[in-house]
Amino acid sequence: MFQKLRSLVLKSASPAHGGEHGSQPHVLPLKTYFAVFGALLVLTVLTVVVSVIGLPQPTAIIVAMVVAAVKASLVVLWFMHLKYDDRFYSLIFIISLFFLALFFIFTSMDVLSRGQVNEEESFFSQDGIQLRKDFMKK
Repeated sequence: MFQKLRSLVLKSASPAHGGEHGSQPHVLPLKTYFAVFGALLVLTVLTVVVSVIGLPQPTAIIVAMVVAAVKASLVVLWFMHLKYDDRFYSLIFIISLFFLALFFIFTSMDVLSRGQVNEEESFFSQDGIQLRKDFMKK
């Protein structure tokens, strides 16, 4: 497995690659670009609607992150032509999304559990909203 990964890295770093995207350029029809653009607009409107309707904070954050991940994937796949490039680059993209998701999960676990040990630290959690109001009155 490591030998195949090494050969893919060496192939992509070779001077013969010359910055080209394979032997043939990937020219997509304008219809595809407009469809992706329309999907990005719809997802942007969805993000705004989710922020306006007032979903509970954890649900709103999860929906916003999923929509942002879908929008980023659309841009990377079609506008940056990752869909038509070497599969090694797709693997790197998926691995980076995985680690980004881990980062957000662990950060969310930290922020949402702060008020369980020390009530003064719960300003950022759902339970801390009333505590913050009471604290500010003092």
